[in-house]
Parts: sequence; structure tokens; C-alpha cells
Amino acid sequence: MSGHLIVGPILGFRGLKEGRWYTSALVVLRGTATPPQLSLTFGGVFQVAAKAVLLKTFADCKVWRLDWWVQQSDCEQAVMYAVNGGEQFAYVVPEQNKPLRICYGSCFGVHTLKDLNKVKSKNEMWKVLQRIHGQQPYHLFFMGGDQIYSDQVWETVLPLREWLGKPLRKRMQAPFTAEMQQQVEQFYFDLYCRMWRQKLPAATMSRIPTLMMWDDHDIFDGWGSYVPEQQECAVFQGIYGQAREHFRVFQLQAAHDDDLGELTVLGKSGYTYAHRMGDVALVALDLRSERTLDQVMSQETWDRLLAWMEDELKAKKLPDGSAQAGCRHLLFMSGIPVVSADLTMLEAALEVEPGQQRMEDDLKDQWLSRAHQQERLRLIHRLLHFAQESGCRVTIVSGDAHVAFLGYIQSEREGTACTEANVINQLTSSAMVNLPPPAIVVYMMERLLAGKVEEIDKGITARLLKFPGTSRRILGARNWLSLHIDEQLRIWADWYVEGQENPLTKVIDPIM
Repeated sequence: MSGHLIVGPILGFRGLKEGRWYTSALVVLRGTATPPQLSLTFGGVFQVAAKAVLLKTFADCKVWRLDWWVQQSDCEQAVMYAVNGGEQFAYVVPEQNKPLRICYGSCFGVHTLKDLNKVKSKNEMWKVLQRIHGQQPYHLFFMGGDQIYSDQVWETVLPLREWLGKPLRKRMQAPFTAEMQQQVEQFYFDLYCRMWRQKLPAATMSRIPTLMMWDDHDIFDGWGSYVPEQQECAVFQGIYGQAREHFRVFQLQAAHDDDLGELTVLGKSGYTYAHRMGDVALVALDLRSERTLDQVMSQETWDRLLAWMEDELKAKKLPDGSAQAGCRHLLFMSGIPVVSADLTMLEAALEVEPGQQRMEDDLKDQWLSRAHQQERLRLIHRLLHFAQESGCRVTIVSGDAHVAFLGYIQSEREGTACTEANVINQLTSSAMVNLPPPAIVVYMMERLLAGKVEEIDKGITARLLKFPGTSRRILGARNWLSLHIDEQLRIWADWYVEGQENPLTKVIDPIM
């Protein structure tokens, strides 16, 4: 192989169009300017796909994306591939117009290196995912946020440590210097390379095409929940610019904002995106690019999202006289849970001394934060209305919380036309690598908060359900989620939990 492969291949899903299943592979090569070459074998045919896109150059390293597609057929296809004639890898393309198998995870790192000493096997849940994938391969891997933990940028980058030592007024006026820029870029580049060349994550992501969305730790803790003076200062914005570039390159596998393949990007200034794959659609909300203390996403992004759902997911006649079938399941990926334990009283108490509490920015991040409740209310109303009008089952998939739970939104408002459409389930899986809260915290959440019913609006309630077959609403252990859509278009949601032999299962029926 020309050049030294230091990261990859990392598979990315680039979309589905006219039966073509678009896939990409990200690789980082050191010591060569020669574009890498991809060889494919499927259906007994060997071919060379030579299209390579240069995403980024850093020092003597180049980040490349290799693009190809496979035409779906009436059977599932195993695709073998190799980069520059090296090791062979395989992934699976689903049968056309048939159900999908999807895995979901979030929180793939730890806050500090000290946390690593608290776990026996950091990547134990990656090992479980690899085992289950070997039994029945997944078609897609949804990664819901905190793929990396960048909080160490403040300790690792010396000019930032020095900046933190200055008085607040001087920090807000200080420039983002060329030295800061170079070292912050080095930090993010090295962090992605280090995280993604770990043996188990690398092996998994080379075999399941990924769809990723970032959250705060992909930037740094609490991004978007700081006061405007801090968030808009030159140093914060400089760090954010580097985090955004590396997220786009390493997670979205794009050289620039117009290089996202068949991805439908709905964000005004962010990366909220959507896909439709036959009977199933995915929306991934970017809850960071447009976030402020007063908003989660801009009104323009919400409008674009709702217009896409209306146009792409509802049954209708097309201009050429053909018919567009309605979508049956919408997986709505929100890194922050829409339904969770209500911590607003704790948030109010911490505001007595704002900015001095470690948990304050985490509380302000939540959909239930008082500043975001109106936006959350509009979201819930619109999702319920969409389900009623379209007959498409909406299911929220979320992470972030470092515990797993099952949220349940129900509407009993007068005039509800279809009672089957008046329920939205939320499947929360977190964390895959990071540590769960202390046992006493999980116990208190279960006893004091998890059983409460929230009145979202007149006739609309939210609560946490007990996991089927258990007496628990909250799972305080590392976990990931499997979503298997069967021939009857039921979603079989299985939580694989550390220390438990068998998964916990929830079945979600389509709207009939």
C-alpha cells in the first residue's frame, strides 16, 4: 500500500436513490499524495471504484473519502471491499423494499482520562455489538452524539490554559491567535485519529455504514448553553470552528457543506439532515449549530424540516401520474431526550449562583429546561399532528443521559382522529462507553422522578414506562440499542445492557 494507513476505513451511508445504496469510506493516509483506490466484490463480480475525494490535509496526513454505490436487488447482498489492495472488509446492502436492521449508540468516550481507571473494559459494549452483528449483520449504525469527548482541549492546549487564567473581561476581548488555531486543529485531528483507530470501534465501523450527528462533547461540554458574551467571544468561536470542520470531515465525511451526497440537509446554518429508505425515514436533529440560551434550532430549520416531512413522507400523486407511497416509520433522532426526568427545579436552584455549578450547563441543555419548553411543546404538537395526518409512526431515538429509559408521549385531546397515531415512543440508549451515574443517583431518579406523569399540554402527557418484563424505568448501566424492523413493519427495539445476558425488548407497531 502506498502511504501508511493510520485511520480507516470508516464506512458512511451517503443515501438511497433509485435503488442505489450509496456508501463511502473514510481513510487517513500518511506520507503520500496518491489518492487511494477501492476494490469491490459483490454478486461474484470484482471491480475497481477509483473515485476519491480529498477532505483535508494536515501536516503529512491526508483524509480521503472513497465513494461508490451498489444497486439493490431482490436479495440481501454481502459486499467485500479493500483499500489499496490491503485487508478485505465486508458490509451488507439490504434487499430492495425490505425491512432494515439498525443499531444505535451514543457517548463513545469519557470526560477525563481518570475515568478510564473506573472501568474494567472500556470498549466492552463495542465487543457485544460486534458479536451481535456477526450473527445478523446490521445495515446502518446511527451514532447519536458525543462520538468523541473534546473537553480535554482546555487542558491539552497550553495557550487555552493560559487564556483561562486571565480575568473574565480580558478573556472576552482576547483574539483567537494563530498559535491557538494551530494547536486546537492538532488537538481535534489527533483526537479523532486516536479514537477511531481503536481496535474494536475501528473493526465495527469498517463493517457497518454509519450515520452520525454531533452533540456538545464533540465540541466541548455545554456548547450552546453559555451566556452570549462567552459563546460569541473570539476564542470560543475559534474552537467551535475547528470542532465543526473536524465533525464535518470525520463524521459526515464531507469536504464542505455542499459535499454531503444524497443527504437532505435541512439546517439553515447547521447540519440537521434526513433520509428516506422505503418504508422507513430518519431525521437527525443538529441540536448544537444553532443553539443559544433561548433556542435549540432556528425557526427556518424547523420550517424546512416540516416541509420535507410533508413533501417526502406523505402519500400523494406525483406530477407524472405515479403515486408516492406514504412512509410507515419516522425515526426522529434527537441527541437530547425529549422525554426525561424533570430536573427544572434543580436548574432553578442552581441559578442562584449561575456559572458556578458543574451541572448548570447540562441542565440548560435539556429539552425540559424552562428556556426550551415552548420549542419542545411545538415539536411535540407537530410530531403528533404529522402522525395523525400521514399515518406514519413517529419514534424518537435519543441518548446523552448516561442511562437508558423508555419515554411515552400520549395525546387524548378532543378530536383525535386516529387513536393509533396518538402515541410517540422514545427509545433512549446511553452511554456506550462513558460511565453511568453513581448507583445512589440512579436509585433516587427511579424512586423520586421516574414515576411522575408530566402534563405537557391539555390532553397531552409524557412519562417513563417500565421496561417490559421488569419493574425498572431507568437502567443505570452502559448499553446500546438494536432496531430490527420485521416483515410486518414492527420495530423490535432491543437494549443490550452491560452485565445482562439477554436484551430488554419493546415492540412498536406501525399505524394500521
